[in-house]
Amino acid sequence: MKQSTLILSKANALICSLLLTVSLSACQQTKLVFTDTKEPVISDFKGLNGAPKVNLGQIDDNVWKVNELTKSVTLHQYPPSQSKLTYLSLVLVNPKHPFKNIDLISSALYQRAYTLAATSKLSCIESFRVQAGMHSIALQLACPETEAVQALTLLMGSWQTDAFDSIDLDTVRRQLKLNKHINAYSGGEIDKVWAKKILGEHHPYNLNLHNPALQNELSPKELIEQQQALLAGSNWHLLVSSNTNDMVAELAKMLTLNLPTTSVNKERKVSADLAYRKPLQEVFTQNPQKQLYIIDAPGAIQTQVRVGYRLPIVDDELTNTTPSLDESDPLSCQLLASWLGRSFSGRLYYDLREKRGLTYGIYGRCFDNPQARTLKFYGSTQRQHTGAFISGILDHLALASESELKAAELSALKVHEKSKYLLASQSINAAFSRYIKQLSQGRQNTDLSQEKIVNQLSAKTVQNMAQTIFSTPPTILIRGDVDLIIKDLQNKLPEWKINPIKP
Repeated sequence: MKQSTLILSKANALICSLLLTVSLSACQQTKLVFTDTKEPVISDFKGLNGAPKVNLGQIDDNVWKVNELTKSVTLHQYPPSQSKLTYLSLVLVNPKHPFKNIDLISSALYQRAYTLAATSKLSCIESFRVQAGMHSIALQLACPETEAVQALTLLMGSWQTDAFDSIDLDTVRRQLKLNKHINAYSGGEIDKVWAKKILGEHHPYNLNLHNPALQNELSPKELIEQQQALLAGSNWHLLVSSNTNDMVAELAKMLTLNLPTTSVNKERKVSADLAYRKPLQEVFTQNPQKQLYIIDAPGAIQTQVRVGYRLPIVDDELTNTTPSLDESDPLSCQLLASWLGRSFSGRLYYDLREKRGLTYGIYGRCFDNPQARTLKFYGSTQRQHTGAFISGILDHLALASESELKAAELSALKVHEKSKYLLASQSINAAFSRYIKQLSQGRQNTDLSQEKIVNQLSAKTVQNMAQTIFSTPPTILIRGDVDLIIKDLQNKLPEWKINPIKP
């Protein structure tokens, strides 16, 4: 009896000890120790001993052969691929007006692609891709030459009024709703809120997306109406990678005979032109005050961060092919994104990840569209690093404006930019994507002129770009647990007004 009592007593003591340990451990886990800020550092870009010298070469000139078949249909021929496949991309482009409800149309086209994958006899049907943007939508296939005519017929069929007869609209609606819930769960909603903050809620890019009323009540008739509405004022472009002239000529004949018309009545064209020009004529100013917007995400163990600028666009830029490298030039936006935000060798990545371990990755990107250009630096950090992470980004923006980059860093930036152009020329899909982007911007063959500017780039020019663009406070939007990070933000960013907002 005594022995059993002793065993029971020891067991109770062990249980109490375990409970106490768990309790103390839980308390330790909920206690946050926030990271201190440090002075920004940059890489010295020392070369590797014995590393071979790489000759990047030159961008090939005149790789695209352009043939305007009609006022609204143009054929663009690219050299053949080594795979001997014929690459086709049928592109609808409207540089002046953003496509309305392009997210809905894109989802419907993907659903059509799934249906075709199960029913079409094309051996290359699984290469069917949809590449959609605010000003362009491309349907792509990569097929053997013997199937090129059949492939183009299928692509053009996607724009006929019976294109969506065989798709399941319920699946389209469910997918659009699912995307919304996935974004809310994963934190992807921050980019939707970012677009509203950086552009304004009434900007055409925000008004023409995410129409829940239409998505919920979508009927076959409404889907066709939305699809056909994209044709008004747009132009057709067929991108072909092939060297068989007879086959290309046959494709060109098919285009002129079978493509849906893209004509637009005069009244609608005038009103649309006015709607397009309004954003370009606005008096553009950056944020005069230091304001940080935060989406509350209770329980989030990471804080998502967006820091950036909306940049001005001038009226005559759509036809300008000679970059001047001021704040209104797209190349300035791209260079600053690469300088600070390219992975590994970018200043932000090197300091905030490699040296300080505040993030898995921090990147910069220039979003260049006809009606809006934005420069964005983005990444995620653990909540205890939130203030130090944001402060580190701001410190690097200031450092970029204060001093010129050294010769080795300037050389690395030039190599990075030139490598982007060369890599795009080595892949058919990359070359097509880059060219479609230029078409949607109303620019063509800008790679060569930009390469010349990059080759002649000086440290002083890069610093001047940073001084001009970073002279005003950026827009900052974050998503995290407000209760846990608010004091850290107030301590490390005392000059910034913190504004909680709802997604």
